[in-house]
Amino acid sequence: MPRLVIPLFWVYWVVLLPARVLGAGARRRNRDQKPQVAIESGIIGWTHVYFEELLGSAQDFFGSNQVHKQVIDRDQPYYPQFVANQGQSNANTVVLDVRTPGQSWPRSLSEGFRVAWYLNRHGITPIVVLTDAFYRRHRWQAAVLTAFHGCVVTFAHTDIAGKIFPHSRIRGPLFMPISRKRVAELELAKARFKASRDLTTPLVVQFIGSMYSPRDEFLQVVKEKLAEKGIELTINSDKAGTSNDDYWRVLVESDIIFTTTLQGPTRAYMDWIWVRQAVFRYAETMAAGTAIVAQCVEGGFPYFTKDADYLEFEGVDQAVAALTALATDSDFRQRIADTGHATMTHYVNNSVFWKVVTECCQPD
Repeated sequence: MPRLVIPLFWVYWVVLLPARVLGAGARRRNRDQKPQVAIESGIIGWTHVYFEELLGSAQDFFGSNQVHKQVIDRDQPYYPQFVANQGQSNANTVVLDVRTPGQSWPRSLSEGFRVAWYLNRHGITPIVVLTDAFYRRHRWQAAVLTAFHGCVVTFAHTDIAGKIFPHSRIRGPLFMPISRKRVAELELAKARFKASRDLTTPLVVQFIGSMYSPRDEFLQVVKEKLAEKGIELTINSDKAGTSNDDYWRVLVESDIIFTTTLQGPTRAYMDWIWVRQAVFRYAETMAAGTAIVAQCVEGGFPYFTKDADYLEFEGVDQAVAALTALATDSDFRQRIADTGHATMTHYVNNSVFWKVVTECCQPD
């Protein structure tokens, strides 16, 4: 089942060849021009931290005048909005999220082909955000949109996801991009919080994330074992219902953030559910200057170093040991927080995310 995406991809690849040929002149023109980057998401998508920071970090790298925000209304037909947006922005590079066009196979088969044809016919380079490489339909959409050129960004390791992906222009696990403005704001917020904090304030150890099996059972066991040591683990079931500012504030005002890369239960539309992927919390927590304890990512996470930028764990006992070590040693906790923050700040200031992505978009 995981490899069924591949033959379907090649059928579309052949059908898209005429658009590729017809778009040769447009590709040459676009290649010689300064990048004009459009970032597309739905109305709700633009309220999320990820797209807010994706936009800001792109402006850092390409320049504010070269980056365009495109909004899709999910209640209206997708393709006419897509075409109208490209006409308005005159972009030669478009960042797409495969969750935006539609959430069914029939719509994906149709919209995926139409958008891929448009991109190839107009020589536009696609950069596709694939938040879960093991969601079968999303994986297929990402492959078709980047069938001839462009790049797919994911949070799964390329060596693993690549085994069931039709082409090699996929990069992962990449960390969440964060803007320079955000890092500066977080540093000021952290300094203000430290200056105003009462020394008698209890230690704040938090998990932030969606709750589902087997994650919720795992967290409950960790919580109980920590309670035996006098350490309270607060479980915050994601940022739903809070503003982005409130979410960043929670990260800044926590002493330790605990996160897992556990996926949910087996689902018919998912492949290789056992593969643990990088999560947003790595980059967000380090940017906020807070120590993080995180489960290992399948295949490794080359951008961050365990026991320096963060503490890593495999099972319950290792998680409890890592959290206890940070909770009971303030100097150690500060050292992990500072090192992680310095690493993430280096990546932000040097636009490492966008450098990796643009290098992956091989010119033809």
